[in-house]
Amino acid sequence: MARLRTENTYVFVPLFLVLIASPLTSTSHITLTTDGYQNVVVAIDENSGFTSCQQDLENIKELIRNTSVSFGQGLERPAYFGDVTIILPDSWVSDPICSTLMTSTNITLLPWARSHSADIRFTPNHPVFGNQPHSFQYGGCQEPGLSINVPSTFVSNFTDVTKARIMAREWAHYRYGVFDEGGMPDDERHPSGYMMFQTESSDKVVRANTCSGGKTLRGEWNNEECKSTNSGNSSCEFQPDVYNPDITSSLMYRPDLNNMEKFCTKENHDDGVPSKLSYHCGSLSSSDVIYKHPDFTSGVTPANASAEIAFSVIQNPFSGYHVILDIASFSNKLLFDQAKNSLMQFIAFLLDPVLLSIDTYDGLNVSELQPPVYLDTTMLEPLLLTLESVNYVTGSPNDFGVALERAQTRASFGQDVILLTAVQTIPDLTDWITSYDENKVIVHLVHFGVSTAKVEMAQLASYGSVHVIPNVANSNLMNPYTWAVNTLQSIYGKTRSYRAKIFEQSVIKTNSSDMIKTGYFYLDSPASKLLVSLYCLNTEQSLDVDSVSIFQPDGYPVRNETTVNDLISTDDFYTFVVGRYQAVTLPPGMWSYEIKLDFKVTQQIVHRLDIWAEAADSSQVQVRTWNTALDNQPLDYTKAPVGLYAQVTQDRKPVRGANVTAYVYVTDGATSNLFTTIPLLDEGISDVTSGDGIYSAWLTTPSYTSHSYSVYYQAYGINSLAVTDNGTYTRPPTTGSVIPMSNPIPAATQFNRYEYGPSFQLAALLSSSFDLIRPQRVTDLTVLSYDVSSRIAELGWTAPRDNYGSGDIVTRFRLYQSIGSADSNFTEYTTPISADGSVNLTVQVPYLSEGEYVKYRVAGKDSSNNMADPSNVVSMTGPPFRTGGISNSTMWALIGVAIAILLIILIIVLTRWCCPVEAKRRQRQAKRKMRQWFSCGDKTAKRADTAPTTRYQSPPPTIQQWNSPTISQDGELPAVRSDSNASTTPQPQVELRQKTADPVRTSTYGSERIYFGQEDIDRIKSGPRSETYSERGTDEIIKRAPSMDLQLATILRMNSSNFSIDRVGGDGNDPNSRPTEIIKPRVYARPFKPNEAINRPMGNQPASRGYPYNSNKPLSMSETNLYYTDVALRPPVAQSAKSSPSNSYLSVYAEQRADVVPPQQSAQSSLANTLRNGMRGNEEWQDSNSFIYTDPRFDGQSKGPSSFDPQLHPANQNGLPPPLPSVPPPFPARTYNVDMGYDGDYRSSHLSVDRNNADQQAMSRSSSKPSLVSAV
Repeated sequence: MARLRTENTYVFVPLFLVLIASPLTSTSHITLTTDGYQNVVVAIDENSGFTSCQQDLENIKELIRNTSVSFGQGLERPAYFGDVTIILPDSWVSDPICSTLMTSTNITLLPWARSHSADIRFTPNHPVFGNQPHSFQYGGCQEPGLSINVPSTFVSNFTDVTKARIMAREWAHYRYGVFDEGGMPDDERHPSGYMMFQTESSDKVVRANTCSGGKTLRGEWNNEECKSTNSGNSSCEFQPDVYNPDITSSLMYRPDLNNMEKFCTKENHDDGVPSKLSYHCGSLSSSDVIYKHPDFTSGVTPANASAEIAFSVIQNPFSGYHVILDIASFSNKLLFDQAKNSLMQFIAFLLDPVLLSIDTYDGLNVSELQPPVYLDTTMLEPLLLTLESVNYVTGSPNDFGVALERAQTRASFGQDVILLTAVQTIPDLTDWITSYDENKVIVHLVHFGVSTAKVEMAQLASYGSVHVIPNVANSNLMNPYTWAVNTLQSIYGKTRSYRAKIFEQSVIKTNSSDMIKTGYFYLDSPASKLLVSLYCLNTEQSLDVDSVSIFQPDGYPVRNETTVNDLISTDDFYTFVVGRYQAVTLPPGMWSYEIKLDFKVTQQIVHRLDIWAEAADSSQVQVRTWNTALDNQPLDYTKAPVGLYAQVTQDRKPVRGANVTAYVYVTDGATSNLFTTIPLLDEGISDVTSGDGIYSAWLTTPSYTSHSYSVYYQAYGINSLAVTDNGTYTRPPTTGSVIPMSNPIPAATQFNRYEYGPSFQLAALLSSSFDLIRPQRVTDLTVLSYDVSSRIAELGWTAPRDNYGSGDIVTRFRLYQSIGSADSNFTEYTTPISADGSVNLTVQVPYLSEGEYVKYRVAGKDSSNNMADPSNVVSMTGPPFRTGGISNSTMWALIGVAIAILLIILIIVLTRWCCPVEAKRRQRQAKRKMRQWFSCGDKTAKRADTAPTTRYQSPPPTIQQWNSPTISQDGELPAVRSDSNASTTPQPQVELRQKTADPVRTSTYGSERIYFGQEDIDRIKSGPRSETYSERGTDEIIKRAPSMDLQLATILRMNSSNFSIDRVGGDGNDPNSRPTEIIKPRVYARPFKPNEAINRPMGNQPASRGYPYNSNKPLSMSETNLYYTDVALRPPVAQSAKSSPSNSYLSVYAEQRADVVPPQQSAQSSLANTLRNGMRGNEEWQDSNSFIYTDPRFDGQSKGPSSFDPQLHPANQNGLPPPLPSVPPPFPARTYNVDMGYDGDYRSSHLSVDRNNADQQAMSRSSSKPSLVSAV
């Protein structure tokens, strides 16, 4: 009879204050249909860090939209989000503003959605990983990861494109089991940079562990030593540039890089790099891994990738539990009583208001033992009394479908179904499996059957969990009763609020004098509740307990026999909860207990004491367990070993250094026994990422008698050896093989956790006489050495064992070799094993082309010809692309381009020769040349045409020139003019930059505009003087027309704050000067708007000691008002005897063609040649009319102004050049013809002078800002 003792005052705990269970890996409800991904569940955690529910919810939706687009674009197949359910936290639901965001309050619309099993969770920033989204991976290739955790600040701290790509990568982790590409520095398994042998030398080369679609990323190594073949090592890290415009893959490498938007495909995947993807998935690219998922093998193709996502915003639909107690399925009364009493303890520990309903099946009828009700303490006593009165009966399972139908109805109201049964199968089970799957009914199967057969009922629990209760006998610590009690508490902790099992102990009464039992247990972190249960292992015995007292570390009793108001006691168990009715903080430390037994009972009784702890936050060390059978379907052991996993965390941080052990039980048909004990490690062959808090191991030896396996886990830490990281890790936690720890601190001085995890089944029993199990995979294949002369490489690896590592050492191997993207060929070897268990194998390395790779893998082969999975890849590279040369493929490409160019040229030549118009033009040109040749009577002039240019002459102009014809005042070319008295000596060739507007009216030989600025005038007035030109005084500055090639120049001379302009080479005292030509040119001022300010590079000429123009600054204000003058173009005349600055230092004459150059040495000619050779070429500027002026002597080196020191010029260091002729010859006789142009000037017919003041040749040149060239 139940004895329920409670207080009369009850405390109602609001639902949103309950600490929801932490996320756990589970089977997702997601499917890919023609409408995209359906049933995607997104949950927002309490205290997630969001501040505005309205804006934050919209940001979450936008992130999901962008993720959908990014994933579809990266995959290049229709795959997008179609239906997404967002579960709000309970605090938002109770908020009057946030609650209006829900699309529906009817939980029956989406009753299967759960916060604790959401696919994507929005959380506070991770204490170690910050705002990095992550989905931890624990299994092999194609095994899904844990739920995607997205810190709230990630939503607002990144660009939309970058966020979408990162989320697309995490979706590939979570949904498809795709691993990262790339590596981390100092990572032994997946380094950022790795060494590789070259086949044509004895050196190694450093390679970057990247995946960039077969293209080379731009970037640099983190230090110079990484570029050396001798000092490069795993600490080297390749840092790619953010902007690599031609690199678009892979998203699994660096989704944060610009344009990185594709997954690698089979065509551009490099499986030779030591990345996680290559290590776990072999030659499969990231796209290949995804395409092998049933989402894409089923043949379903989404129809409209641009369709809008259907969002549903709801509260958490989970409301409670519906329990089915299948009485008739149990084989005996003892087993039934154990199931019933474990259910009663589960109900006694329902501390929060949850919806509870109970049905029983007696083999004929289904009875509603408890209608749906939100349970509170006032209902506990009558419910427990009713349940205690249920008696065991036997019957048929034929009508059990009625109970399943009722359970499916209750599931539509958000209840999880807990099924306590011992039946293996029922009629019409297949139909019920289909119905439960379609309606997404969440079932937790607690199976008490003692059988070696497969439990077919487990297929009902594809969205829940399966727990096969082992019939452990002859144990004072464990039996089906204890296992069932702890299993139900584990279900509660995974679906509702986490409970840490911190203590379990047998309490044995040996005789009538053994009345008081004491002991200790350790509470490792502050707790808000302690749940204590004391019960008899044998349910046929009555409990003989008077009282149970609990004492804090300081000895203070938090409960004793005088405070029993929280007691729930029956004849079979004694339970109470410290902190049930009042909020308390229970301190960590060594606690103690005292149990007083009833002296009236004299027989020996074995009791079991269980203690759980609940915390108000996540400060407890939490242990979550699962196995490979995520969907609770039978496993094919011949394809892969069964993985066992336990995640140990504290405050969401990974706990390292814990001791975790899995105890595996199987049944032999009547009883169950411990089959094997397996240590789980956070490193090693079965582990994916060391330091992530996920401990793993493989079951490498199966049972040959039973399909079902039950697993019990224990995790503990002692002497502060279990630690967490108090620092931060800013790199992606899923890329490397280990997560480094920067600031380890103890998780707890010590702790104990006991977890009764889910069970699994094998699809078929294996025979001990027929071997179907493969050898374990080799994971450490290495190139030990390479001899370039013999081309012999030595490979080495650790010898694997058969049967996934539990059998004998394997001595037969298959070596796979592939070159580039070609398919692998293999050779089989039988190799000896050294004493240390290693294997060495020499191979002949083939010859490789430039840039090719040869790759090797190895796989073990057992005596039954079972092949292991191929090992990791090692590579050797062929000769690098020749520096300064071209490869064969490039050479043929260039040859093809050259042939195409030659064909184009040939077509143009043939076209021109065949064109009549062009033929006539060439005929006229030939005639013009002949007339010029025979009309010239001066042989010296003819020889001058072919005379070589002297050493110090300027290069000839590269554009059309003219012979200074007479130009009328309106700028038109004159008519044909004949002068019989004129000399036939060729005139100097002066370059044309004719401006038809406002010519110098007194000029008879043409004019040219010269520009200068206010800064030039300021230099004359106040600027410091160069030593080189100190003799010239302080009132002059030399300017020349940029087209003159220094053949003519102009002096700006100050005259009492004004200035005048003189021409070099002539003045009023020149006897050959005509009176009309000595008039001073007029000066015009105009506004000038400079081009955009740009930085012009410094020239490589010696720095001037005069007045260099600052080439690294934009134009100053003084340069924005320029002046110009039109200067007459005249042939230079004889040097004046008068010594003046205008003719003493700069009598620069046009270069003449002459047979004899007088060997005259003078400072004058030296300076002239210095200026001519030292001034910078191709100085350009553009006036307000966009007319461009340039010096044709452009040397291609600088756009800047002249900056040189004539004293340092080679002309003054190596001797003076020959002087120029002192007296130029007179003009030849010239005639002008409209068709032929000027006689003697065959180039004039091609001269184009624009009437709009524009030189067409000059306008074809690129413009830049003005360049004021001064020599002061």
